[in-house]
Amino acid sequence: MPATFATWQSHFGFALETVYGTTVATPTVWIPVNSFDEYTDDMGLVFDEGIRASATKLQAVYQGVKQGAYSATFNYYPNECARFFAQILAKDTVGSSSNGYWQHTIATSTGKPNSATLFDFFGTTGPERQFVGAMMDSLNFKFSRASGTAIIKPHWISAAASTGIGETSASFGTVTPLRGWQPVFSIGASTKVTLLDYDLTVSRPTDLLFAGNNSQRPSDAEAGQIDVTGKLSCYASTDGPYEDYRANTERAIEVVFGEAASAALGSTSVRLDILLTTANFTKVSPDRSGPYVKWDIDFRGKYNATDGGAIQVLTTIATSSQLST
Repeated sequence: MPATFATWQSHFGFALETVYGTTVATPTVWIPVNSFDEYTDDMGLVFDEGIRASATKLQAVYQGVKQGAYSATFNYYPNECARFFAQILAKDTVGSSSNGYWQHTIATSTGKPNSATLFDFFGTTGPERQFVGAMMDSLNFKFSRASGTAIIKPHWISAAASTGIGETSASFGTVTPLRGWQPVFSIGASTKVTLLDYDLTVSRPTDLLFAGNNSQRPSDAEAGQIDVTGKLSCYASTDGPYEDYRANTERAIEVVFGEAASAALGSTSVRLDILLTTANFTKVSPDRSGPYVKWDIDFRGKYNATDGGAIQVLTTIATSSQLST
């Protein structure tokens, strides 16, 4: 029986590019993967079906423009995964920290985000593949208070996968991922103990540009406006969220994974604060499918001067380097 390609041999690496589509030779960081969700290596084949007095429809296949798409789901490892927020929002301001780690304020930039080189090895005897010029067009972060870890799922569009390099030597951090039970949750700066599930999506429409440069690869990419949407599930101790929705009342929505809980992560310094200073509830419905009533809440972040956009992410991690450049 021939040997198989073992999935456990796979590994993922990431490196931010300084110039669009300029390949980085080796990853800045390797991140353990929960699931590999999309691997699209589109050769853009062009099919010649021109009629030639033949009963066969396809007469020739030509090379076309090449592009790719990639997505994976990760446990939220604080030191490694903060860079995903920075890539899609495109602005990271680094400050010092009294506990020896560094404070990063990640917010919306009016400039275009930097692209990345993604590294994917899937346990073959062949090369490791690179997705170059990878621009993030969506990012999902979610957790459940009752179980498991917080998880993050970025999605990129890029040039097609490379012809390959030798396998990189993967190494991984020691700080453990954030857990669903750890964050403090607040609405309107008032701490709530009703949160059951949290689901946030940052989206940014992105187009690959295939300019007239005699190349099958995209020459650049253009990023659009940032939209921040999400869902909450809360048990219904009051009808506050429903009344806020009916009155179109703006509220701040914040989750903080603070230092007090982070001792269980292998570091007493890690912090993650996701803040929407101005948000509107766009739909609130009662869920009576179980033994107690829950509110299913849809929300959307709105521009405000405090966040410099619809959202800001404040995180304290081990690196002093900017994550957006």
